[in-house]
Amino acid sequence: MSRTGLERFGVVSPTVVREPTRDSEGIPVCPACSHPVVKSKGSQRIEKPDLVHVALAAAFDELITFGWRCERHPYDIVLPMRVGGEDASAFVDGWTGVQIRFSDEHVRHVATPEREVSERVE
Repeated sequence: MSRTGLERFGVVSPTVVREPTRDSEGIPVCPACSHPVVKSKGSQRIEKPDLVHVALAAAFDELITFGWRCERHPYDIVLPMRVGGEDASAFVDGWTGVQIRFSDEHVRHVATPEREVSERVE
């Protein structure tokens, strides 16, 4: 979907962060519109993330995570892949888990590159 309005002036709304959803065949779909998002799997950017850790929240205007994205709305919906905790167990080396508040108000760990965290928070 084409984006217009304030975005063309550099005003960016917070990204809507939702829990990944799958259809009856196990294909990842957008929880808002049920459109398949399987082709968007990869690194995603969350604008103005609601990070739980105070130092991280102050350091990040944008968070890189791994998951899916639906761009069929006037705003971005990111569906981050969940990780087991801060150590991002069972995920790729070089990534760590951070706690973020999703749009449903639940706090979950999502993956972000370790270097992003170490460069911004000491």
